[in-house]
Amino acid sequence: MILFALVYAVPIITVFYTSLCDYTAFNSPAFQGIKNFITIFSDSDFICSIRNTLLWVVLQSTIHVGVGLAMALVLRRKPKGWKFVRTAYMIPNIIPTAATGVMFTLLLNPSFGILKSMYGVFGLDMSKIPNLFGNSKFAFWTVTCTWIFYSAFNTIIFLAEMGAIDTSIYEAARVDGAKPWQLDRYITLPLMKNVVGTCVVLASVAMVSQFDIIYMTTKGGPGTSTLNLPIYLYKAATLENNYGKANAVGVVQIIIGITLVILIKGLFREKKEAA
Repeated sequence: MILFALVYAVPIITVFYTSLCDYTAFNSPAFQGIKNFITIFSDSDFICSIRNTLLWVVLQSTIHVGVGLAMALVLRRKPKGWKFVRTAYMIPNIIPTAATGVMFTLLLNPSFGILKSMYGVFGLDMSKIPNLFGNSKFAFWTVTCTWIFYSAFNTIIFLAEMGAIDTSIYEAARVDGAKPWQLDRYITLPLMKNVVGTCVVLASVAMVSQFDIIYMTTKGGPGTSTLNLPIYLYKAATLENNYGKANAVGVVQIIIGITLVILIKGLFREKKEAA
C-alpha cells in the first residue's frame, strides 16, 4: 500500500488537483476551478484526439485481439513449421515500439523506401508515390497497420489458456463426431471468454496511453489525422508549457481508461445461474 501510494496514488491526486489550477512553467499552481476543462473541451483538436483514441481502442480490441486469437487457434494444432511461425511472430513484439516507428518511417519513405522499389519494378510513375505518413488520407491507417497485426502477446495468453482446458472434453466431442472447427466453435471459444475479456482490457488501456510509435511516425499529424490524447497532452505540456491544461487532459484520459475497463469487464462477465 505504501508503494502504491508513493508511485501511483500521490501522483494521481496531484494530477487531479493541478488540473483545476492555473499552472504553467512560469508560475506555481493557483486554483481556478474547471477553466482548464472548459478550455480543452472547447478545442476542436482535443475532440479530434478523443475520437482518434476511441477509434484506435475499437480497432485494437477487435482486429488486434482477433488476430491474436486466430493465431493461437492455428498454433494450438501444431501444424508444420509452427515453431518457426511462433518465433517469427514474436519478434515484432520484442522490438521497442519507438524503434518500430523509426523502421516503418524509413521503410515507407517515398524517396528511398520500399514503395519506390515497387514502383520501379512495375514501371509506375515515380512522381505519384504516396507519402503514407505525410498524407492525411493515409496517415491514420498507415500508423494503425504498424502494430495492429502484431499481437503475439495476446497469442501467448490465449495459448496458455487453451492448454489449461481439460483434454477429456475434446475427446468426448470427437467421439460424438465433432469436427475440428466445431471443437473451436462450441468448446474452445466459450471457455476462452474470460481471457478474451482480459486481452480486450489490456488492448484498450494500451491504446488510451499509446504515444511513442505515433510520435515517431507522424507526431500526431498531418493536421489532426493521427492526434490522440497522449500526443495532445504532450504538446500542451512541452509546446505550451501549460501543465494545468496537460493535467486536465490526463484526468480525461484516466476517466476514459477506467470507464473502458468497467464496460469491458461488464460485457465479458459470466452470467450467474439462479440457484
